[in-house]
Amino acid sequence: MDTTGNVKPAAVRQTRVAYYIELTKPRILVMILLTVVMAMVAAGGGVGLWTVFHACLGTALVAASASVLNQWLERERDAVMIRTCKRPLPSGRVASSQAAWMGWVLVIVGSGYLAWFVNMPTMLCGLATWLLYVWVYTPLKPVSWTNTLVGTIPGALPVWMGWAAAGGSLWASQAWVLLGVLIAWQLPHFMAIATMYRQQYEAAGYRMITVTDPSGRGAGWHAMLGSVALVVLAPIAVPPTGWLTGVLTLLAVAVSAWQLLAAWRYVRRPDVPTARRMLHVSLLHLPLTMLLILLSCWLA
Repeated sequence: MDTTGNVKPAAVRQTRVAYYIELTKPRILVMILLTVVMAMVAAGGGVGLWTVFHACLGTALVAASASVLNQWLERERDAVMIRTCKRPLPSGRVASSQAAWMGWVLVIVGSGYLAWFVNMPTMLCGLATWLLYVWVYTPLKPVSWTNTLVGTIPGALPVWMGWAAAGGSLWASQAWVLLGVLIAWQLPHFMAIATMYRQQYEAAGYRMITVTDPSGRGAGWHAMLGSVALVVLAPIAVPPTGWLTGVLTLLAVAVSAWQLLAAWRYVRRPDVPTARRMLHVSLLHLPLTMLLILLSCWLA
């Protein structure tokens, strides 16, 4: 701000850039990139740092596009929800047309980048993730409670992007195990969110399972299904090849059992406090499990 009280143009530009960055959902982007790196290490093959860099940059562009276009499609419903009404589009800080252009440019540039600097399988996995998230999952949310089940697939596909970027075969059993871990993890995570914001989702016209079944029984058993799957998949994702990796396997099972316990408490009492506890456990479960997978790969 200058001496006359007017905002300087540079400050205005910085503020607008911050709005555009907010549209990309940076915190989700960070988790996606960590997933990609974990999968690249798990795939092995002595991946170079430049390959990791190119894979992460291309993935970030495609994932950012998915977030932007998701918010563009949902801008009117976002305006109804307290949780989302302050986002750049419903609050009017970014014009709808600008967000649409931004989303399309990001996916075109990101896909081309992955194809040129990484490989075609990674690009195809990225496009599949983008298509399922933006054009299947997002339109399904106001139509059917199955939207969350469908949404687990694009939510997990970054694992395959990292695996393919490292030159790994998508037919490898471990690639499917890691995909399963990410799919299963999302069930308790998103059932918790659907419970915590059930009334807002209902007001916005979303057909979440907690809206169609307010008792919470359906959401509870979905959370249990995912949590049980995590316990089963833990020793496969972190296989015991020696006594040190055996310790890591036990830790992975323990972390998943912690998630299972949180889900069981939610089943017994499906309310906001137990949902919030289940959400907090899920937010710790995924990074801890990825860390154990990385340590297991390093020690193998």
